[in-house]
Amino acid sequence: MESLLVNLRKYRPRENTDPLENFITEAFAWLLRSNREVLQSVFECINNKLQSSISAPDGEVFISTQENFNNKFPDLVISWETCTLVFEHKVKSDLHQNQLKNYREYASETYDDYRIILITATPFQHAQNPDAALCWEDIYKCLISLVDKINYEHASWAIEDFLSLLKSEGLGPKSPMNRFSIAHYLEAVKFIEQVDSIFKTAQKREWPLQTIGMEPVFKRQGTESRVGLEFCPIIKNKGRQWLPGIFCGVLLDGRDHGVKEFINNELKLCLVFDFNRTGQEMIKNSDNYNNLKACFKLLFNDWEYIDTAVDPRAKHNKWHPIVILRSMLSLFEHANTHQEQVDIVLEVFTELQNTLMIQPEFIKLVEELTVTK
Repeated sequence: MESLLVNLRKYRPRENTDPLENFITEAFAWLLRSNREVLQSVFECINNKLQSSISAPDGEVFISTQENFNNKFPDLVISWETCTLVFEHKVKSDLHQNQLKNYREYASETYDDYRIILITATPFQHAQNPDAALCWEDIYKCLISLVDKINYEHASWAIEDFLSLLKSEGLGPKSPMNRFSIAHYLEAVKFIEQVDSIFKTAQKREWPLQTIGMEPVFKRQGTESRVGLEFCPIIKNKGRQWLPGIFCGVLLDGRDHGVKEFINNELKLCLVFDFNRTGQEMIKNSDNYNNLKACFKLLFNDWEYIDTAVDPRAKHNKWHPIVILRSMLSLFEHANTHQEQVDIVLEVFTELQNTLMIQPEFIKLVEELTVTK
């Protein structure tokens, strides 16, 4: 079984095709090839949409992409001894004129029994009378039921990644508007501005990390889903570098950092260790880094320390391998003014930074990373 990346590298983009459709198609095909349980589950989902069901394959199955149907190219073809499924996949675009008709004409001359399967982003794209019409949301629901049931760890990982791909492209289940969110939307907008204001004000205060050349800069980072102050050393002509970066702020969503299981649908204050590629390579063999992590397990009484590389509940993120969390609500529950909230931010993160600064391993790690570049 070739790897997913090998399959994607071999995929030849065709003119006038959507690269996203091509990418999803090849990832979907690889997933179907990778595990028979996945194939069986998708087959059952399709069979439920067919007017006349077909027998499940019990022998060898051939799964291919970019098959040539007289210079027409369906996205995916699944063949076994008694039947062939011909797939067309759509995300943003609609079917071309007579697209499914062309596939049907070729299939009727080539296969004894076949079905035309259309998978789209929305039901509004269903057209040209396929034998079964599905949405990617149907595939999502079909696969997510397998994640906890499947025994093969590699397949479970592959399913989760494919589901993440669908969800990130808006092809998973759609969440309805929450009535509470509707009622409090304007307050939520104000909250975003208020959090920014608190950390922008706190940026101007004095911080322990400044004594070793790590200056604070306010950051609202969309990819990382966090807002707060980023402390970084300045490396010669390269400017600010994550060697390391120490982020002190609010973690809005734990998925990027691999700590979703620790968030529990609440906002958390966080201190995060960030490393760029150079730092990632260096800490692999750094005694200072390993000794520092050993110390961390005993240091943070009111905070939750997470080493994403080893904690089974976390998903390792090499850019942000260490995350330290604390509930935000409990700290701010009785702070009624802007200044009181700024003071809380200053107090809790100053205490954390001082805890870092008195660890010889931390100072040695910073020196180790910064002196080499």
